[in-house]
Amino acid sequence: MNAMPFRSHIFDNADAALDAARSLLSEFGETGEDPTLLVPTSAAALRVRCALADDADAFGARVETPESWIADRWELFGDGRRLVDGVERELLVRRALAEGSSDVLCPEPTPGMIDLASALAREALPGIVSVGGAEAQRLVLGDAERALVDALSRYAGLLGERGLAEASQAAWELPALLPARPLVLLGFDEVPCYLKVLSEALSVRTVVARFDDGCRAPFADARRAPELTSLVGRLYKADADPVEPTGAVRFLVPAGRYAAPALVLDELLDAIAREREAAARQERDPLPAVVCARDPLGLFDELADALGEKGASVAVVATRPFSQTAFGRAFGALVSLVIGKGRLVERATDFALGAFSGMSIDAAGRLDAAWRGDRTVDAARLIRDLSAASSVASDALEALSRKDADGALRALEEGAREAGGLDAASRAEALAAAARARRFVDACDMVGTDALPALPLLERAPCPASAQTPLQGAVASPDAMFMSLSDAAELPMCSVSALFICDLTSKAYPVRVEEDTGTLLLERLGLARPVDPLAAARRRFFRALCAARSEVVCERELSTQDAAEAYPAVMLEELLDCYRDASVGPAEDVDRTTSLPVRLVPFARTAGEDALHENLALVSADVLALGAGEEWDLPRVGEVVRRDRVALPRRASEGSPAIDLDEGRIVLSPSALEAYLECPCKWFASRRLRLSELDAGFGPLERGSFSHSVLKSFYERFREAGGRRVSSENVEAARVLLSETFEQLLAIQPELERSFNPLVPRTAVERAEVRELKRTLLSYLDRECGLLPGFVPERFEFEFGGHAAFSYGGCLLRGSVDRIDVNDRGQAVVIDYKGSLSRDHALAAASPVAQAAGALLPHRVQALVYAQVARRALGLDVVGALYVSYGRNGGVSGAFDRTVLGPVDLPGIDEEGCGAPGPACEAMGAASFSELVDAVEEGIACAVRSLSQGVIDPDPRGGDPCGFCPVPACERRRDA
Repeated sequence: MNAMPFRSHIFDNADAALDAARSLLSEFGETGEDPTLLVPTSAAALRVRCALADDADAFGARVETPESWIADRWELFGDGRRLVDGVERELLVRRALAEGSSDVLCPEPTPGMIDLASALAREALPGIVSVGGAEAQRLVLGDAERALVDALSRYAGLLGERGLAEASQAAWELPALLPARPLVLLGFDEVPCYLKVLSEALSVRTVVARFDDGCRAPFADARRAPELTSLVGRLYKADADPVEPTGAVRFLVPAGRYAAPALVLDELLDAIAREREAAARQERDPLPAVVCARDPLGLFDELADALGEKGASVAVVATRPFSQTAFGRAFGALVSLVIGKGRLVERATDFALGAFSGMSIDAAGRLDAAWRGDRTVDAARLIRDLSAASSVASDALEALSRKDADGALRALEEGAREAGGLDAASRAEALAAAARARRFVDACDMVGTDALPALPLLERAPCPASAQTPLQGAVASPDAMFMSLSDAAELPMCSVSALFICDLTSKAYPVRVEEDTGTLLLERLGLARPVDPLAAARRRFFRALCAARSEVVCERELSTQDAAEAYPAVMLEELLDCYRDASVGPAEDVDRTTSLPVRLVPFARTAGEDALHENLALVSADVLALGAGEEWDLPRVGEVVRRDRVALPRRASEGSPAIDLDEGRIVLSPSALEAYLECPCKWFASRRLRLSELDAGFGPLERGSFSHSVLKSFYERFREAGGRRVSSENVEAARVLLSETFEQLLAIQPELERSFNPLVPRTAVERAEVRELKRTLLSYLDRECGLLPGFVPERFEFEFGGHAAFSYGGCLLRGSVDRIDVNDRGQAVVIDYKGSLSRDHALAAASPVAQAAGALLPHRVQALVYAQVARRALGLDVVGALYVSYGRNGGVSGAFDRTVLGPVDLPGIDEEGCGAPGPACEAMGAASFSELVDAVEEGIACAVRSLSQGVIDPDPRGGDPCGFCPVPACERRRDA
């Protein structure tokens, strides 16, 4: 045939375009010519090859993608340069951008900019780098566009230095090198710039034809359901008769995201059952159902197990970024440890708990607990511990320390091969990710770039994540396949039984024109190709619909995850328009519940999010029917059917020195008693289950422990230096001494064990908080000058109940009193340091306690318990049980004997709310401070009996009993 201009032909559908291409190929075959048929994707190449396989007239025609054909032709006719692959392109583009960093106009090598420059290089590198200074001025290129041209020019130079070439460079040069053989382009909605240049140049010498699918009408097929044929034929046409609904097109309308999976599951099981019955009647193999979703892998993970339990086999065709694969997370964790960046403890734990470490769950858990409980843990410690516990980590970390990324990958890949507990799909995904990483490292070596700094490019690289559950019986394909809508659009006509299109919202499938520096640059150079996002979305949707033979199911959520209204996708709106009667107004034709035309409501299913348990558990409708009407008698939070299952505190036992073995009473601390009185459920969760003690922290607990130790050490040194009490005469010297004490104790904090709650600042903010704490403690000394004149601090952190038993309120008490001050008459005041005070610390803040048989007790009892300790253990005449704040706002509260002390001794105290005798004291049935101390013990004794019986029902009392409670689901939880 004679050469003719490059011409395009548009047909109603892909099959019609293929038939036209087949006819042209037959003509070439009759004349003995050797044509090439180019299609846009590998999936399309496979589909076309299968269609041409039985056509003798098309024998000999090559079916290729532009990338594979150009690479093959370049290898035969090119100048010896090898075509750059995708990884090498990104690495060299990154380097070209980085080399221009001295130019303030040069874009940074961010992931987005690397993608943009790579796309431009792949599309039209020769046309871009040919723009010189004068040409750039003529085209009126902006600063950003000129900087991008310069960066791509540097990239072209880097390619030449390494004997590489871009496919676009090959496409510009091949027309002069290729023999004159026919070329046919089939199914290109948008022809890339480099292919357009190549095709137009070849058309001068040979026949170049383009056959496109206009997506205007479906190819006639008697197997397709009549409604589907009518729908696809009516789509995108105005002034046509509406489609008559028969049930071949159905709709799922969940209220929100949490209701969607269960609804899709039930409909999918029904569709699979219908196809099996139809296949049995027609004596053929059943066709698979295809489920399209914005995130097909995520939906597959949600539904695969539930489908498998119902006897349905499923598969997914998808990819995921390298950093989201199990292998990628493990490799990334080890790299983070070596470079010392990121959340190192979390990354180390992630590796230890992963399948590739070779460690047991128990061993990994012990390491995690040790790391999280020590704020001094650094990268060196993590590397040392992991290397000792895991041979895989040892080999990989040792290789990474030498910057041998390939050696680290080999060690980790070996761990993936030997890992136990991995199913076939997980192991295949891990090995595919390993191979992807090895290719990346090889590319880094080839282009002369260190692999570790370039790892962000690897992290976002797509890796195969396809998976399949076991097939049922002797069938050749799974019952359901999960894929993207774009992949479904590549399927042959009528090749699937049912097509599910999920997530049909405007957020999941937006239609918008995207313009950036790259598109503007191509337009200035005359190299841009027209892009119509609406037309592209329509073509994709049309082709996917053509793949369905029996039914189509559209799923659209009514609300977003934050309960806002979710708007339908344009594709869904246009599908619904096919069913609308032009004689009925749009507002009159809409069902308010489903937002569907009224005539489609019988073919729609809805689901609410109120049945959250059933939705998340993916319980199908038949299972729900079996349990209809059942009532579950659920215990409330804190209710325990068997009290003997409650883990009580340790009891006195043999080996405990000086403990009364006959009683076997539980051992408690004053703070534990106070916590139990505040709320038994909170006490059990925080002190017995220890739900809130996961990581070593830097909060009130650590600051309080450190402040207590500073004040104790300060007063001991102060007394050794000859001081009796801080006064206005010696306060300056006291400040110097406290400052020295503070710094000395801060220096040894990293060496302390976890039980001492060490204060270890790790960040600039935390170090600033430490400095502020020091200023706060120094200012506290000014308040000490006026506190308790006539009393002298005698004992600091006085311990009791350790070597000698101390019986209190029916239990054995252990603990320490922060400070005890004594005057010349032998009268004493116990002091409990607090960072801050609240109204609960006053004696008047009291309420009945259910677990103490309804006794009225103060909300804070620690100081009054300490008062009894000082009376019995030391024989002191205690006249005050105080809470003293060393914080910025200061303050004194608690209880005191008004016959001995007054406002002069306790500046700022609430005399009526804290004094005994007084109304607060009398409310508890006590006429004096001494009787108050005894009355509190009696009330606590009742509570101890309840605790011993395992009573841990939620019973919050006080100003903020639910603050810091680790039981957020408690039905009695309340705000402060």
